[in-house]
Amino acid sequence: MRNTIAVGLAALIAMYFLGGMSARHEIYPWPQLSALRTMVGGEKAAPPSRYTFDDKERLIGDETKTLVTCPTQTERTAVLLLLGQSNAANDGGQRHRSNYGDRVVNAFDKRCFIAASPLLGATDTKGEYWTLLGNHLIASGQNDKVILAPLAYSGSEVARWAAGGDLNPVLVDTMKQLQDSGYRITSVLWVQGEADLVLGTTAEAYEKHFLSMVDTLRQHGVEAPVYISIAS
Repeated sequence: MRNTIAVGLAALIAMYFLGGMSARHEIYPWPQLSALRTMVGGEKAAPPSRYTFDDKERLIGDETKTLVTCPTQTERTAVLLLLGQSNAANDGGQRHRSNYGDRVVNAFDKRCFIAASPLLGATDTKGEYWTLLGNHLIASGQNDKVILAPLAYSGSEVARWAAGGDLNPVLVDTMKQLQDSGYRITSVLWVQGEADLVLGTTAEAYEKHFLSMVDTLRQHGVEAPVYISIAS
């Protein structure tokens, strides 16, 4: 009797892990079972979402955002243009929000919202650390207000940001929107490189594309320093 129970439990555990692995990695028999379920029960409608995305999957709308009047820039206002891939986007493990109300804002499409994860202008809908940075800048006394302007695409390689790349015109448009809102960018923060490591991009090619992106900034009146993030 005990042997029968033990064998049964072992079989159930094996089936559990097999099902989990097949679902996670889309291997037999999960795709076949999923297709069968769809045939029998029909395709379920996607649940309603609070988020809106553009054709490049960038977050451009979130019904929970708090719209505020865009702050006037002074000498003590940081205007941060945030560029790169997933680590610059909404892929963080923790969500943050402004500890200072409308003194830390997310600028997007010529409008401003109290900063809170996820930020408009970047891909994905998880956490990010830019809002935390804004909180720290104010807490330290370095700035009175912080304007966060993210433009980050998960998985994007450096060539897409260079002149001729598909993200270069979006970069130009983002700069123009900030300028039309009366903002002068004070720092450009660049967090990118994982995609090019995987692709095997050479150092020479990376430098060429990166400097092309910087040239785009300079050609459109952005004189702010460009800070390159170093990640392990």
